[in-house]
Amino acid sequence: MISRKVIRTDLNLLVALQILLEERNVTRAAERLSVSQPALSKTLQKLRDAFCDDLFTRTAHGLVPTPRAEELGRDLPGLLETIERVLGTDDFSPDSFTGSFKLLLPPILCEGLLPGLITELSDISPGTRIVTAEVSLDYQELLKKGEADFVAFVAIDTERDIHVEAISTMAPRCYMRLGHPLLDEQITLQNVLSFPHLRLYLPGLAGENTSMVDDVLSQYGVQRKVILETTQFASAVGVLAGTDTLMIANAGFEAGGLYADRITACELPDELQRMIGSTHSPNYGKMSLMRHIRTARSAPHQWMRTLLMKHLVQSNDKVENGVSMVFQDTKVTLLG
Repeated sequence: MISRKVIRTDLNLLVALQILLEERNVTRAAERLSVSQPALSKTLQKLRDAFCDDLFTRTAHGLVPTPRAEELGRDLPGLLETIERVLGTDDFSPDSFTGSFKLLLPPILCEGLLPGLITELSDISPGTRIVTAEVSLDYQELLKKGEADFVAFVAIDTERDIHVEAISTMAPRCYMRLGHPLLDEQITLQNVLSFPHLRLYLPGLAGENTSMVDDVLSQYGVQRKVILETTQFASAVGVLAGTDTLMIANAGFEAGGLYADRITACELPDELQRMIGSTHSPNYGKMSLMRHIRTARSAPHQWMRTLLMKHLVQSNDKVENGVSMVFQDTKVTLLG
């Protein structure tokens, strides 16, 4: 039986409360709700009256939720998603859609994803804007607060309200400049280790100078000489193109892309491939696409998720055409 309190409650108040919890700032919340600040202040007072609680206190750093508000914040996303599912969504048409999506991506993924994605969007949805930034350690909180729509990263200890979808990856290869001395030799573990290496890693996962390759080698009592570690893909390519350094990565960007006239690749030595296969599962360092459950019933977000997975998978499937950009030689400590 529906209580009189539920009957008399304006559901718009709950929406406003959720936005206030996400933003912790009246100005930004008012902008998202398309209302004036005075109007939102009145709404906040109605919320305080309805819940008999202050809900927020103002500080120099914004709004700080009370324990009661934090309690409500744990239940609201699921409740609002249920309401949205019951009400249904308006018809969605990409060609008439106007809006933006915030993507948090490692630099290496930007190289493989964005050219194809933006080209397709310019044809089918010219009103769509993509904003990218690098992945930060608080990416789950940013997804919850609506400050990011999608994150592509190695999924670790994700909370239950974060949807995780694995992205396929390619087997690692050894990258080097055109004309590298190694290209004239038989590719063995010994001669691969005789050259200096650079390591491109994902921001936020660096720790104690460990990576899959180094972890595997150390278990067999050998090591390589790493002279550069960086998160910047373009810089890594520049170093490869100008030196005899090597880079081990599961990408195929050497053929048919921006770097086709600068770097190339060869298969890993059979011995190293066997060492990797016997030490780590294929899911080691698996990259995933993540999003918050509050967007699960959003038609625009469902559409964008499909596009992202399409281009991320294509970038891995088209290794011969030089599009794949997900690195296996990622510095990770959580997986070994």
